[in-house]
Amino acid sequence: MKVIIAGAGEVGVALAKYLRAEDNEIVLIDKDADMLGSLSEQLDIQTVVGSSSSPSILDKAGADHADLFLAVTGNDETNIVSCGIANSLFHISKRVARISSPDYLSSKYKAFLASMSIEVVLSPEVETAGRIVDNLTISGSVDMASMGGGLVKFIGLKCRKTSPLAGKTIAEIQAMVQDANVRIMAVKRRFQLMPLDSVTVKSGDDVYFLVENAHLTRVLDVFGYTGSSPRYIVIYGGGKVGFQLAKQLESDTVSHDVTLVEKNEERTRFLAEKLESTLVINGDALDDALVDELNLKNYKIGIATTNSDESNILLSLISKRAGIDRTCALIHNPLYNNVLSGLGIDTTIDPNAVMVSAILQHLRKGRVKDDYFIQSGIGELLEIEALATSRITKNNLGKIKMPEGVVIGGILRGDLFMLPDKDLIVKEKDTVFLFVERGHVQEAERLFSVGISFF
Repeated sequence: MKVIIAGAGEVGVALAKYLRAEDNEIVLIDKDADMLGSLSEQLDIQTVVGSSSSPSILDKAGADHADLFLAVTGNDETNIVSCGIANSLFHISKRVARISSPDYLSSKYKAFLASMSIEVVLSPEVETAGRIVDNLTISGSVDMASMGGGLVKFIGLKCRKTSPLAGKTIAEIQAMVQDANVRIMAVKRRFQLMPLDSVTVKSGDDVYFLVENAHLTRVLDVFGYTGSSPRYIVIYGGGKVGFQLAKQLESDTVSHDVTLVEKNEERTRFLAEKLESTLVINGDALDDALVDELNLKNYKIGIATTNSDESNILLSLISKRAGIDRTCALIHNPLYNNVLSGLGIDTTIDPNAVMVSAILQHLRKGRVKDDYFIQSGIGELLEIEALATSRITKNNLGKIKMPEGVVIGGILRGDLFMLPDKDLIVKEKDTVFLFVERGHVQEAERLFSVGISFF
């Protein structure tokens, strides 16, 4: 598949890396030659200097033969116009635009975006806020997604020094919850996936598992984690993510008491006008006087959403020192993630990974019902419907050679969730949950034998 990506920012580069690992042909466009730099050699992709809203630049990028156009520049108008040109002049069949402005995201302008030939509209801020809300329910989670229509959850937990998981093999962990429908699917240590058949989990590892929702509370309890939706929340930073987060918490079915701290006075007035039940305070949360005034020990969770990783780290540490139970920080640089858990930061959210996940969900075709991109980039969880012609339905699982980099976590037959077993035969219309390592999506494709149109 040939993919043209407009915008060589963090999101564009992350997409280029991930999609190139799947052996796609990638062309990356940006007006700034310095942004493109040596990416052509580093990623083995083609780069084009210029504006993606220019027909001649898209022509130079080979848009006539492209299958997918991703407009993820930092300018909404450029993304909108680029998608229109990609469709009208070059007939690129699938087009995705990154849109940040609340004006464009308003429902009354939906028809306008559709008229501009944008097939999928994604907002980094809305998607990131949604991911934060999802992760609020479990302390220590690094990833969480509801799958199978809400019947199962895919969860990644950071193993703490005091966790019952530390020092145990996967077989020993599974034995701890043998009466529950749960399956360990991956273990990540620093930047590397560990072999499930031989790894002993250590403090700092990320442990990923699939669990039936009905068994979630018990499994978390055995693993030494708690699941609850905190009521008292403080948000540091009233930028686009902080604003969207407050809005989503206001509309949540669970009641929350939310305080939002923003140091820019003009922005504070805007937030106070737009938010209904959120208490908006003007001030610098790094100021000791304001910290004392906030009386942070009364809050259950502190969420740092500023544009600075370093500020978010400091704000999380201040929250812990002041007595807040749980902290969550936006972190753009993945190099920070492996040192933050020891400092007392419970959850980190990478906005770039969130956007990659949201885009991939719209790219997968055919029988893929859902797709969750793991924040660290180690792979994806795919929810796939089996066909009568799929290779996976031709024999019991014990006689099917699983492709490298693919792990089955469970099968959903109607409303019945089943763990994989060597004697189990996958049937047509069963939903199969697969953990697929980065770069191994094609192996999953072959397992389901649905041809090149599968994705």
